[in-house]
Amino acid sequence: MSSKVLKNNLCAGCGICESVFGTEKVAVSYNNEGFLRPTFKQELTKSENNFFEEICPGINAKHDDSTNHDPLWGPFLSISSGHANNEKVRYSGSSGGALTAVASYLLDKKRVECVLHIGSSETKPYLNTYKTSYTSQEVLSNAGSRYAPSATLINLVEILKAHTSIAIIGKPCDIVGVRNFIKKNEEAKTKIKHLLSFMCAGVPSQVATTKIIEQFKLQKKDIASLRYRGEGWPGYFKIEDKKRNTHKMTYNESWGTVLNKHLQFRCKICADGTGEFADITCADAWETSENGYPSFDEKKGQSLIIIRNKKGMTLMNAVIDAGYITMSGKNFSSSEIAQMQPYQKQRKQNLLARLFALKLVGRSTPNYNVNFLIKASLKENPLRLIKNFLGMLKRI
Repeated sequence: MSSKVLKNNLCAGCGICESVFGTEKVAVSYNNEGFLRPTFKQELTKSENNFFEEICPGINAKHDDSTNHDPLWGPFLSISSGHANNEKVRYSGSSGGALTAVASYLLDKKRVECVLHIGSSETKPYLNTYKTSYTSQEVLSNAGSRYAPSATLINLVEILKAHTSIAIIGKPCDIVGVRNFIKKNEEAKTKIKHLLSFMCAGVPSQVATTKIIEQFKLQKKDIASLRYRGEGWPGYFKIEDKKRNTHKMTYNESWGTVLNKHLQFRCKICADGTGEFADITCADAWETSENGYPSFDEKKGQSLIIIRNKKGMTLMNAVIDAGYITMSGKNFSSSEIAQMQPYQKQRKQNLLARLFALKLVGRSTPNYNVNFLIKASLKENPLRLIKNFLGMLKRI
């Protein structure tokens, strides 16, 4: 099964396989296409392969509980918007700083010992690396989206051994991997206290970041810092070189014309771009422009906040009571979220057609709740479904 993940291009690059099986058997590194992929140095035993299949989010991304499940947005108790009360947090975060505020609360109030998340490499700021933050200042210093490969879980097992309680901020696929692991590992079940996620439109190759660097006529060795977003809403793709010169382009330019042209294949058949397996998901509460699509004009950030379960509700109430976040007081309907996040709506509605095309040519697909996908596809125009079906056939 481990070989099928690579053969069928199902890997999400989360790194959990290296953490669980050890570097003597599995090592995750960049491949020629600029994605993080495992190399299996030793053949896994039958029991290890079975374990791999159960925890790998590229293969297994199925909900156990079907209650309170929206076909487009997954399980939730409430969906509203808000922003961090700390202006530095609100400014630095990609939207309204809500995830950073929640993580700051957990650390300030000693609710967890550390937060596992992603930030830029200290030695190569154009690359991502996992971070274990112990203070709210450390979380803040890594605020902002990172639109490039990130193996958030590559050292999860060792981090669990070294701590008594942790929270994790990860991509939706990272959180799926953690949920799968919690089912099989008692230490993870005991020590992982909170799972936080964000909406994800896909993971771009590291090649995409390199292309933007080259557009600025820079070399990687000249880069002092690199941000994909934040420091405003939506903020700029911004590089500071070692001569203290600043190079930047808009979010629309960086994501819309470069980064999203280099997404990994697994993201094109993803059923969870909205963090359905988290306790709390945050995203951009975009305002709608005159053409009916989200407006990317610079303004003060607003986070879309999805409370997915009782644990998430208890945590968010505590965060609000402690003064870390102010909520708008408005609850959003499914159609209102679709206006803020039209891409997420469309990808979910068309996914079944893409999966059917893969099945037709004998390709393996992830393990999803098919009944949810059927309900989502029924909300789509049949012509769009046909277009996505044919598009996937052409791609493969």
